[in-house]
Amino acid sequence: MTSIDSIKSLVLDLPPSCIEFCSAARDYFVVGTYFLEKREQDASVAEGEKSKDEEDKSEDVGKKPQTRTGSLILFKVEGDEIITISTTPTPYAILDLHFSPHDPSLLAVAGSTGCLQLFRFSAATTSLESLSTYQFFDPAILALSLAWHPVEANKLGVTASDGGVYIVDTAVSVEEATGTGTQILEHELEAWTLVFSHNGSAIYSGGDDASLRFSTLATSEGQEEGNDFTPVQWQDRRSHQAGVTAILPLALEDNILITGSYDDNIRILSAPLVGRKQILAEENLEGGVWRLQPLHQDTQARSYTVLASCMHAGTRIVRVQADDDKGDWSIEVLAKFEQHKSMNYGSDAQPEASGYSGPRTIVSTSFYDKLLCLWRF
Repeated sequence: MTSIDSIKSLVLDLPPSCIEFCSAARDYFVVGTYFLEKREQDASVAEGEKSKDEEDKSEDVGKKPQTRTGSLILFKVEGDEIITISTTPTPYAILDLHFSPHDPSLLAVAGSTGCLQLFRFSAATTSLESLSTYQFFDPAILALSLAWHPVEANKLGVTASDGGVYIVDTAVSVEEATGTGTQILEHELEAWTLVFSHNGSAIYSGGDDASLRFSTLATSEGQEEGNDFTPVQWQDRRSHQAGVTAILPLALEDNILITGSYDDNIRILSAPLVGRKQILAEENLEGGVWRLQPLHQDTQARSYTVLASCMHAGTRIVRVQADDDKGDWSIEVLAKFEQHKSMNYGSDAQPEASGYSGPRTIVSTSFYDKLLCLWRF
């Protein structure tokens, strides 16, 4: 296993929570930040130094919701340098962001005030333009993660702090958006993550209740034809020992998922539509596996390389491999990046240029130390 050092690092003004490169302009990436403003009564007390009595009193004073703010920071990679292009403050903290697979200049942002905001990235003017803000949920609910529907360009999946997993439609007007999300699944605690199946016919979600959940989805064609639809749903509460925080379906593998959890483990999971779910392999990555990002896949060899953001353990490069002769799966940690000294919630790899097969440029972040690092694998 290789230990990697950074080529360049920056300290940001606010804690970074998520990051993504723009596939349409591969040198640019966007970082979302999350800042929890201290209540007035906490302002003079250093974090982690309050007594239990003081904490109880803080909760009792006014019971006012805490204020969260954030920003979108646009960066450019030039060789070994990271250049800050622009910073856009937001009146909410940012918990997740993703460019659309249908229009790679369109960026969706999940906010701490129950909103989803769309931005337009222009490589020509190197700017992020605010388009629309949809207040799909009550402002007291945090939108925790989002995913674009792989087929229907206007639809997204959103998970929320109320445990709900929703489908929302940006084709509705901003004025009509409130309460228009369709709840598909429900967790008993926060719903941390979701992902669509590759053809958009189903959705997987993970929650703080340590459950992995699944539902088939109605198609637009079926709805137009007036067909009745009864979803097939299941939940798995046996495979994970803590919250489920990352889900990655493998391309061209029937019902095979890679999952991440607060219990520090990455798992390969067989998740058939009917029947018991089975752990095919697992590996302790020494930190909560918050996000999983595909780096490379060789579907013929059934080999997949994945970038894992592992909270207090930093970042890992992992290879997942099927052994057709034995019928087994294996997990191998290829490299680790441990320069981060606090929670690594966001990492992403620069999209590969056409015909390029050299080292991958990766940017990873950590929360409390506000650190952003560029490195290569």
